[in-house]
Amino acid sequence: MVSPVLKHHIEWLVVALLVTGCKARDLHPPPGPRPEGGELRVLLPFEPRSLDPNSPRDEAALILGSNLFNKLLAFDAESRLYPDLAESWAVGEGGLSYTFRLRRGVQWHDGEPFTAADVRWTFERLARQPGLAHEAVRRIDRVETPDDATVVLRLKEPWAPFLTTLAWYGAFIVPRHDPDGIAQGRPVGTGPFRFGTWVHGKSLVLTANPKFFRPGPWLDRIVYFFEPDPERVPDLLLSGRIDYSMARPPLDAIQRLERTPGIRIASSPADSRIYCAFNLRRPPFADRRVREGINRAINRQEILDQAFHGFGAPAFGFYTPAVGWAYNGNAHVPAYDPGRARALLADAGGLRPGRELELLAPPVAPMPEMARILARQLEAVGLAVHLVFLPFDQFLETVAVRHEFDLALLGGSQGPDPESLNVRFGARGPLQIMGYSSPDLEAALAEGARTVDLAQRAQAYFRAQEILARDLPVAPLIEGVHLTIFRHHVRGLPQVEARGLVPADDYSLVRVRPGAES
Repeated sequence: MVSPVLKHHIEWLVVALLVTGCKARDLHPPPGPRPEGGELRVLLPFEPRSLDPNSPRDEAALILGSNLFNKLLAFDAESRLYPDLAESWAVGEGGLSYTFRLRRGVQWHDGEPFTAADVRWTFERLARQPGLAHEAVRRIDRVETPDDATVVLRLKEPWAPFLTTLAWYGAFIVPRHDPDGIAQGRPVGTGPFRFGTWVHGKSLVLTANPKFFRPGPWLDRIVYFFEPDPERVPDLLLSGRIDYSMARPPLDAIQRLERTPGIRIASSPADSRIYCAFNLRRPPFADRRVREGINRAINRQEILDQAFHGFGAPAFGFYTPAVGWAYNGNAHVPAYDPGRARALLADAGGLRPGRELELLAPPVAPMPEMARILARQLEAVGLAVHLVFLPFDQFLETVAVRHEFDLALLGGSQGPDPESLNVRFGARGPLQIMGYSSPDLEAALAEGARTVDLAQRAQAYFRAQEILARDLPVAPLIEGVHLTIFRHHVRGLPQVEARGLVPADDYSLVRVRPGAES
């Protein structure tokens, strides 16, 4: 489903902001009296491997990063840019220079002043340690700091998604004066909360930063708990041991929770999607006929109905339809046809008798149920499938670093700019696990990034999706929706009352009101 609001804001981002400058807009908290502290207990489905907010393969660290650190600019839940550590910015020289005016008076958690030197040091670090913002960082020719409150980023060539990439994940600013703090497990940031304690395998505590430069925080502390078993989520919510779950329970349990007094479930549009990645390094999948055969064997509606209970939509294309201007609905997977799938797989001949395909997935709902349904569908066309469920960090290590898989279920955000196609499908993309490379795709992605003209960008990204539909390096499965599941006494979550005011995982405006359970 295409969101007109999202479409409007994306157009505004990539055209207006790349031509003009931006001045800080005020962030007003939702109405209501200032609460007297409180504790928010958040459930995560996995534990961070580190607390490096710019790590490309540590999703939990990215989630925590929005409360410990800040970026120059950020996205709210409506995919709008807003000022973070930079109070304003301007684009000059036809997109070759970006000048950021930094907020004055911002302090690191240890009391040291935040300055332009920290920004320069961060980008130097990111250049040495490529992460999710690598496509932006590698285009920086030099970083200038004419004074403590000004940073000028000069690019080697114009690149349209530059601001949107910096506002996404992977560009949190880290302190120059404490270069080893993150690695040593004592991160120092500028965010609304400070690092408290970490009991590995159990919980992590953040405490309020009283010197935060924006409104809030209104909580005394956040306690993150880790629980990989989705079956336990409903009991933890109903018993009051957690207030908010970022771990999704089984979807049949969601339907029960919706009818339970004291529990709220809010849904909102999402640019997330789930797909099955093929390992093209392994001989069977280097043959396009195998990839087409598997795509034709998949009944996506059945996966949606059984694993998602109808939450979401079948995915047939190669980009999120939530970013409407860049979505090519005519570039889609081949139609569901088990008979044709069997014929293609037989013609390919690369799957020897008795060869089991390993399908890897993390044990995070609804991935296991998706994997089981997908395995049954592939077995129905003559393939033997062995399911492997790995803890999230081990899953990422196996598929993204060692590349030891045949098939893998992968999901996540693909917005807010179609540059994310480069992240997931480009030859150097940090989330490109397939071993896929296409000069045609590289050329289309480069063209889409070069120009700020929206029509020309759309044309280039339409072409990119046509190439992906031709080559089929993945099998798209499901278009997601964002579900926020929490107890009734929680107010100000970034996807609910504070939507549009803070980043997606920022809890600076959250308040806990135990008397509001009804």
